[in-house]
Amino acid sequence: MKLISVNTFMKTPLTSACRHCRHYTPEGRRGGICALLSVPVQSQWNACSLAVSPFGPSWENITEIELWQEQTVSLDETAVIVSERNACQLTGTTLTEKSAAVSV
Repeated sequence: MKLISVNTFMKTPLTSACRHCRHYTPEGRRGGICALLSVPVQSQWNACSLAVSPFGPSWENITEIELWQEQTVSLDETAVIVSERNACQLTGTTLTEKSAAVSV
């Protein structure tokens, strides 16, 4: 299996046929309409020089996409055991009512 770097992949044209163009709207079994030129086209035709990738310019600089940072949440209150939570749901009591009854 050959690995391709992201930079090489992003430099190659992704729009090789009309069906891969952003302006192509499928219509019927094999054809469609070019919204830019307002003409009927076949999906398998080679893309023209006006073709634009469906993921256009916003995806071309993938190195600029920031990754979401993971956030750790800490609970100040005592952790509730899953079985206690399920028991409260079955009986209709809230966790505060149950914990108050236990502490008394």
